[in-house]
Amino acid sequence: MRYLILLMSFIVLMSACGKKEIPTGPPPAETTPPQTVTQRPAGEEVSPSSTPEAGMVEEVPPFAEEELLEPKSEAWVEKNRQRLLLYGRSTPPLKAIFFDFDSYSIREDMKPRLKEAARYLMDHPAVRIELQGNCDERGSSEYNLALGEKRALAVKRYLVNLGISPERLETVSFGEERPLDPGHNERAWALNRRVDLVIIK
Repeated sequence: MRYLILLMSFIVLMSACGKKEIPTGPPPAETTPPQTVTQRPAGEEVSPSSTPEAGMVEEVPPFAEEELLEPKSEAWVEKNRQRLLLYGRSTPPLKAIFFDFDSYSIREDMKPRLKEAARYLMDHPAVRIELQGNCDERGSSEYNLALGEKRALAVKRYLVNLGISPERLETVSFGEERPLDPGHNERAWALNRRVDLVIIK
């Protein structure tokens, strides 16, 4: 009898240890989502210059001066828009200063360009520049001539505040008479509202 009890205890113990439950059905959900890793070819790096932020204009070669003497077609402007958004009709390395509609306030995104211009002028003390104010075609000719002058004077004041002598800065307004983009839409008007910084030494 005692032997029988021991044998039954042994059988129960072995069957309890030997049972393994095999899970069925879908695997349990993970508590944290897996991270996706983007594979890049070996040696490839991403730099800030290769992924420009929205609104920033890529650095492009300037125009030769003679390229901008005559009015251009809309197709030419579209093909060269990146260069025009940098330089307008300015003398490189100086860059054009663009304005909002019916405004002569210096935009925040244009202030770095003016600081670059001031550094250039400090490094080249013999250089004098003409600040040429321009407007889009909306408004009367008289109004746009006055607005172009206000834009040129606003750029002059900013440069003077950065330490440039006012004697080195002349201003002129062309109003709406010298558009870069001959189109009649906001894209064209935005390109035509500007002050060009032209070296006149």
